[in-house]
Amino acid sequence: MNTQQRGASIRIFLIDGTPQGMRLVERIGWTGCCLGFSRADWDRARKREELQHSGVYVLVGADPQGVRPVRIYIGEGEEVRTRLDSHVTKKDFWSTAFVLSTKDDSLNKAHIRYLEARLIAMAQAAQIAAVENATNPATLGRLSEPETADMESYLDEALTLLPLMGVTAFEIYDAPEASAAAPVTKNDQAAIAGKRYWLKTQHTEAEGFSDSRGFAVLVGALARRETKVMVPGYERVRKELIAEGILTGENESQYRLSRTYIFDSPSSAASVLAGGSKNGRTEWKDDRGKSIKDNEEATAASPV
Repeated sequence: MNTQQRGASIRIFLIDGTPQGMRLVERIGWTGCCLGFSRADWDRARKREELQHSGVYVLVGADPQGVRPVRIYIGEGEEVRTRLDSHVTKKDFWSTAFVLSTKDDSLNKAHIRYLEARLIAMAQAAQIAAVENATNPATLGRLSEPETADMESYLDEALTLLPLMGVTAFEIYDAPEASAAAPVTKNDQAAIAGKRYWLKTQHTEAEGFSDSRGFAVLVGALARRETKVMVPGYERVRKELIAEGILTGENESQYRLSRTYIFDSPSSAASVLAGGSKNGRTEWKDDRGKSIKDNEEATAASPV
């Protein structure tokens, strides 16, 4: 039996009547919930029932060191309010908080320790945000097999809600793989993950496709070591990828992409890999030699 993604109804309640105020996000048929609020609203948020429950939380703010666009801290508490009270006085970096709990306060200490450990590990693997947590908890907690399955289901739901609140730090990208039930050929993958494009310049060879979050370049791409004039933002991204080992030395003239990485745009991807400013909409070509720009224009001109 083939499975497919289904639509989902999410309710976002604007507690203050404005998108900038406190928000409560829920999904029909799920007992969990996510409360988001700014640090400036802490005096009111701390009085809410959701913060009197057991749960996990994510603190988000600008990265003081400038290594990543944002810095996060992940924690847990049997009464979340108590833990956040301490972070108000001891942690300066955060400006917004997101609390994951349940409407019936059904999460116990083992549950929230498991969720905390899983979220920290995911954030560290995704490398999207700087993670304030010094280390990952040594254990996921003593959960039975059914409880582990329940917490993984909880995470699946939570990770659907967090991006709606602007939290993308846990989005680990995995390239499509063939399944045992329905093998997928390379030619079929375009239908799964978007049309494939290739970038080939001197010392640069890469494969990628447009993704809802940007432009994904597949693991193994080769990038030019030597750089020319680049847009400052692209140059900064390139330096970060090298520093973090995402672009690793291949030989004297090339780097290799150690994992699939999602760039902000096709131009960002092309420029970082080629070591100079590039227009990605014209540089990335499909198997017919058509650029992203060509295909977009053809789509716009076609009948609905």
